[in-house]
Amino acid sequence: MEIKEVQLLILITTIIVLILVITLIFFFSFFQKKKMVYLIKQRETQQKFDKEINKSKLEIQEQALQNISWEIHDNIGQLLSVAKMQLNIVQVNLPETEKNKIIETGEIVSKSLQELRDLAKSLSPDTIKNIGLLASTKLEIDRFNRLNVINATFSMNDKSYNLSNEKEIILFRILQEFCNNTLKYSKAENLKIAFNYTDNYLEINAEDDGVGFDFNNKKNHTGIGLLNIKSRATLIGADIDLTSKKNKGTKLYIRCLK
Repeated sequence: MEIKEVQLLILITTIIVLILVITLIFFFSFFQKKKMVYLIKQRETQQKFDKEINKSKLEIQEQALQNISWEIHDNIGQLLSVAKMQLNIVQVNLPETEKNKIIETGEIVSKSLQELRDLAKSLSPDTIKNIGLLASTKLEIDRFNRLNVINATFSMNDKSYNLSNEKEIILFRILQEFCNNTLKYSKAENLKIAFNYTDNYLEINAEDDGVGFDFNNKKNHTGIGLLNIKSRATLIGADIDLTSKKNKGTKLYIRCLK
């Protein structure tokens, strides 16, 4: 075999090998892309499914809170109103010394009735829809201060605006969850909530000066309250950061786009 023929054979063999390699690379890339597309679609489907599950859970929770709100307002509220009316009737025929005791009791009933009505408002999604996130948060702060269990303060920058009903309800529920945890577990003396409205988003900072908890311990991440906060934030695409240290309180940061 002549040298030229050998060279030609080598060239042809090289070309064939190159074509085979290129073909293999092409098919490998093609199937990798198909696999990636499939995995992305699968992940998106799972995310949509998880989002719908969370949304359904939150809707059930909101309906339950609405029912509790109605129960407090319509039933317990009515019973306390009747009790107050009966106290007013009883005190008419009592001696002056006994009247004062009945009046004091009536004032306690009136105060309890007002507290229950305010609690019913804070539980009702309709109230938050009607008066908005800002007013609802202020009412909650006022309620905490009237209860004398904590010194609660609220602050905000000069401008404000309304978000969608869904976002406002969910943000308020996140704050409620944080505040309830503060009242129940933190032994805090002070609770601060601050709203910072910008042109594109709302920043919310909430913090207490309570006992805190070990945030590095993963067991503390599985509580229902913390899971509720995270799932609610995910549902509206809000950025959230919850930090805590033992004996140094707990801080919550939320950033929600307009």
